[in-house]
Amino acid sequence: MSKIQLEKIDRLIKIKKIKEAELELSKLGSQFFKDTEYLYLRSKIFFINKLYYMALDALLIATEFKANDKIYDLISKIYNTLGNKELSKKISNSESRLEAINSLKGEVTGISQKEG
Repeated sequence: MSKIQLEKIDRLIKIKKIKEAELELSKLGSQFFKDTEYLYLRSKIFFINKLYYMALDALLIATEFKANDKIYDLISKIYNTLGNKELSKKISNSESRLEAINSLKGEVTGISQKEG
């Protein structure tokens, strides 16, 4: 059922029903707090609402559990929006993104880092 709920939230975001998407996200329990798709959707809503640093925080946490191109693409897009074109470019490049992300995590408090 969780995948269906997340797909519904994604559809709501795509059709710009942001308040409804936020409500649906809020109904999901704590078992989703480590779910990368949940964190990604939450970040998309933060981004739309211009809460860029909250979006980045959620995305960086998501990379602790599982990283994929759409997460990196949104991080890159946010940094581009914030005017940090150089970091945006590094994150959008698959060869330099891990180093850039790990550097960010080292600078941002509250983001745990896996060992090794």
